[in-house]
Amino acid sequence: MVKNLIDLLKIIEEYIRYLKSRGIKFNSKGFPLLKKEMFLDEYPELVLPYDFRNSILVTDPKKTLLCFYCGDKRIYPRLSRVLKDIPEYNRFLGVVTIDITVTSDMDEEWQDVIMLLQQLFMAVLAVNGVKVVANLRTGNARSAENLNDVPKGVMWAAGFLGCAEEDPLDYRFVSTTLRVMPSKFVVYGPEDETALEKLDMMGFGYRIYDDYHKLSKKYKRSA
Repeated sequence: MVKNLIDLLKIIEEYIRYLKSRGIKFNSKGFPLLKKEMFLDEYPELVLPYDFRNSILVTDPKKTLLCFYCGDKRIYPRLSRVLKDIPEYNRFLGVVTIDITVTSDMDEEWQDVIMLLQQLFMAVLAVNGVKVVANLRTGNARSAENLNDVPKGVMWAAGFLGCAEEDPLDYRFVSTTLRVMPSKFVVYGPEDETALEKLDMMGFGYRIYDDYHKLSKKYKRSA
């Protein structure tokens, strides 16, 4: 169980040891280097948080993408259980890597630690045959450099649930998207018209998926 920073650092060390034993290489900052074929390259029919993977909304797991757009406390239990959960992840089309909070007002070293943890978790899934989707979660502009060695031309995801609307004069979101050059882009949660207009302006293809609670309301109305 994750209770503090020391616990997170221990998990990072465990992930690194495991990935080295599986032959994964790392860049100079310690981020794992994954192959393009490890990433999912088809749009799902449905995107749901891990906690709701057994929902009646899931009619076909192999067309469903799991994500972790939820509170950090719901993500922490998955960190130490990642290897035990591999069979569960493999039932689904793929998995968006974890989305632990990273914000621009955090210490830059802490931003790096969280983004490293996110990519290590993704790498552990990938070496076990789970198709993964990279998560476009960054803190300040400098932290976007941590995404540099994710292969270009793979699928990425962004969750707008609970986020403030994009400032029309703030181009960090689209500049980060330009940095990673996604082949496909999954947008989860409420539509942010300003952010989507910027994606349209740059010519990026994307699909928007309703969050679980909105889907549930639609299902109840149609039942």
